[in-house]
Amino acid sequence: CFDALSAKLVERAGFPLTFVSGFSAAAAKGLPDTGLLSYAEMESVMRRVTAVLGGRLPAIGDGDTGYGNAVNVKRTVKGYASAGLAGVMIEDQVAPKRCGHTKGKEVVDRATAVARVRAAVDASREAAPTRDDSVLIV
Repeated sequence: CFDALSAKLVERAGFPLTFVSGFSAAAAKGLPDTGLLSYAEMESVMRRVTAVLGGRLPAIGDGDTGYGNAVNVKRTVKGYASAGLAGVMIEDQVAPKRCGHTKGKEVVDRATAVARVRAAVDASREAAPTRDDSVLIV
């Protein structure tokens, strides 16, 4: 989904969860999926989606590349968890990212990828320190 209305349609169709797509959110604004939407813009989309779903349907959010380095990944995961998401997908592309459907994508080196994953896991644990339902990192 990409907004509150599309989230309601996913729920009404009976799906067990929804994915808040960066591609779709960008397309709804007439933009390509090349990282032009900021973290704040995407977090706002996530909050509107989870608000309309009211906890009845889990949502996984597109965290792009985490919007920067490992520190930014941590902020993204914490912010998305605070917005009510059940999970976050973080890509391993270099910046500027390219849409997943296009050619010429490049991935970060192993050390950067490991740092991003560690930051995401730490953020998930910090966001839900006493819960068993920490934010899933994909």
